[in-house]
Order: sequence, then C-alpha cells, then structure tokens
Amino acid sequence: MFRFFLCLFLACSLLAPAPVPAGPVSSVRVAFLGDFLPAGSADPVIKSRGYGHLFAGVKHILDSTDAVVLNLETPISTRGKAIEGKTYTFRASPRAAGGMAASGVKAVWLANNHILDFGVEALDDTIGHLERAGIAHAGAGCDVAAAACPAVLDFSAMKVSLLSFSNTFPDSYWAQKNRPGTFFGAPGPVGRAVRQSVLAGDGPVVTSFHWGAELMADPKEYQEDLARLAIDAGAALVVGHHPHIPQRIDLYMGVPILYSLGNFSFGSYSGKVREGLLVVAQFGEGGRCERLEVYPINVNNHEVQFSPRPIGGSEGQRVFKVLTEGVDRTQAEIQWDGEKGLIIPK
Repeated sequence: MFRFFLCLFLACSLLAPAPVPAGPVSSVRVAFLGDFLPAGSADPVIKSRGYGHLFAGVKHILDSTDAVVLNLETPISTRGKAIEGKTYTFRASPRAAGGMAASGVKAVWLANNHILDFGVEALDDTIGHLERAGIAHAGAGCDVAAAACPAVLDFSAMKVSLLSFSNTFPDSYWAQKNRPGTFFGAPGPVGRAVRQSVLAGDGPVVTSFHWGAELMADPKEYQEDLARLAIDAGAALVVGHHPHIPQRIDLYMGVPILYSLGNFSFGSYSGKVREGLLVVAQFGEGGRCERLEVYPINVNNHEVQFSPRPIGGSEGQRVFKVLTEGVDRTQAEIQWDGEKGLIIPK
C-alpha cells in the first residue's frame, strides 16, 4: 500500500505544471516633487512632528514608487554666513538628510537660487550630509565640472540619469571652472550635458531646470526653447520648478515637459501658493517615459501644516484639466481616474 501511494505521488508531481518564474521587471517608477524647504516657518512643526510629517500626506503614493526625487531649495548645514543683500536666505538642519532618506528620497536637485545662501562651507556640508544619507545629488559642486555631473539611480530594471540646471539669479551662484556653485542652464552646456549622459548609457536622462518667474502661471519663451533643446539632445523627461505654482504640461516629440511642479513641502505660509503637483513617471522599454501619473496636491500650509495632501475628485480634475488643456491629443492620451490624472504618450 505504501508503494502504491508513493508511485501515485511521484506521478502527480511529474504531471503538475512547473511553477512559472516571475518575469524580469521591465520598468521603474520615479516620483518627482517640486520645491522642498524643510526649514523656515516649518521648523516648529518639524521639531514637534518630525521630518516624516512632511511626507505623510502622500506616503501611500511614494510607497508605490522605486524612488523619490525633489528640488532641495536650501543648504543643510550649521555653518556659513548668510549672503549679504539677499532678501531670503534659507538653511536647514543636517537632520533633514536622514529625514528625506527615511521617506524614500533617493536623489535631489541642487541647481537653484538658494543652495549657496550660506556660502561654500554650507554647500560642502550639504553634499556631505546627502552622501552619508545615501542620497544622490546633481546640479552643484566644487566647480562647473562637478556641478555638471549627473546623479545616476541604479535599479534592477535600468538606470536613470538626472541632470540639474539653474537659470535663476544671483549669477554669483553659477559655478565656473575654479568656482563652486550651480550648473547654469545655457543652451550649449545643456545640449552637451544631455548628449554626454545619453552616450554614457546610464538609462533615460531626466533634465531638471530651476527657471521662470515666481508665481508666473505660464512658462517663458526661453523655458520652451530649453525644454525642446534638451529633448532634441535625447532627454526622456523635462521637469521644472521655481515659480512655486504649477505651470502647464506639454509634450514635444512624444516627450513630456513639466514646466513647473510648484511647491512640495515648503517652509512658508504664503497665501499665494495653494496647489502643487506630485508626478510619478514610469520609464519602460528603451528608457521611454511611457506613463505619467499626475497628482494635484494641496500645499496651502494654513491648511496642511507642511504635509501636502492629494486633491482628488472634481477639484483635482479641474486643476489637471487646466494644466493639460493645451496638450496635443495626437501625442498623448489624457484621462482622469478620480484621484489622479494620467498622461500616456503615444
């Protein structure tokens, strides 16, 4: 009897279908956030609730991605002296680096008009704190060569390269051959940097620009020109910030352009800034940006206390519709699913 059941077991084992191994992941999802200032008016809230509070309202979205990337609009340091003659100067605690890392931030853009607010010492500290926290960075460094280096995120499916340019004043913040600073987004350097990153083969190239004018709803002509130049050179996605409010979304040659994401968690109680964007880009075969998830977010700190929250329903749809009404429908499918907008380039 034992021999009978043994034979039966072996026969069933041979006839049972073999388990199908899971296929390789062929895409990555990266969340892009706008201007981030974990300092200023946000300091008392951070002290009482921690850095995790700044990301808590959108944690469920960020947890569905492979990485979070944002524009760090402040040095993180305890050293340096505020630049004289500048109306607003920012500086965040070194603890901010660990707080970002704990919330999934894998890379930051540094090419902006505040990263040198407390001088070269604070910039050096910022880079050191980021690297110790395991956060990649692009857009600023000890000279223009260092500022031009892309940050490369390495996933199992592919790599993603991040370039960061600043087109905002003061021009004394722009790096030179022998001067620390940010990577100025002149057309020649932009084109060369994108082409070099494409040739390096480190996956799709995402270009970030700190540009435009604060509180300006529409991009300037030079923003459009630089975005198209970057795409012509091989960029897979263009992401902008600095206006503090969202600007329209566009596509050129099937490549999405996010002229401004607006603010994320920003240490100010400005009543003029109410909405921002959290965008999740999915990069697929060949490094193409094959899908964008666009989440309108409430960034009015009188209401959200520096913890942005998604704007869903009809109000979110209104925000999304305004930003995408000029998109050529022959280049992308545009839809709203109740909590987010979807842009699927054709």
